[in-house]
Amino acid sequence: MRSYLLSMLQRTFKDANADAFVSRYANDWLVWEPGAWKPPGRSTLVPGEGTPAPVKGEALALALVERSDRPQLTLGRGSECDAPINDGTLSQIHLVFMRTERGTWTVRDANSRNGTKVGEKKLEPGQPLELRDGDTIHAAQVTFTFCSPQRLFERLGEGAR
Repeated sequence: MRSYLLSMLQRTFKDANADAFVSRYANDWLVWEPGAWKPPGRSTLVPGEGTPAPVKGEALALALVERSDRPQLTLGRGSECDAPINDGTLSQIHLVFMRTERGTWTVRDANSRNGTKVGEKKLEPGQPLELRDGDTIHAAQVTFTFCSPQRLFERLGEGAR
């Protein structure tokens, strides 16, 4: 899965119109929202005296593009995932994304340890939910926003102000 820092996309498309952005990046997006990072597993990093406070980082846009060799994209802590995210609250494979026949995306919790919510709705493991533009996905303590190309372009403009 290709990923882009939002600040890089803002600089690249600061003078562009939506049509130019959408024609180059017509895919849907998953935006990894900044938040506190959690070390995976049994880390030697223990919060306490002398440990720096978590710093809020920058959002990262992940391009949702179907794979030709299999019908799904995976996200989780494991290196075998299409989108490996090294956060200790995520399971090895936490989420599975699939494209429907209508061209929309679904997400399902892959029987994760810490669960997933879309908005305020808790996902039952293995049960897919169709995503809508702007949906917020809370996978354990990691937050994502599902965006159409148009919504992502609008967000780029908001960040430039």
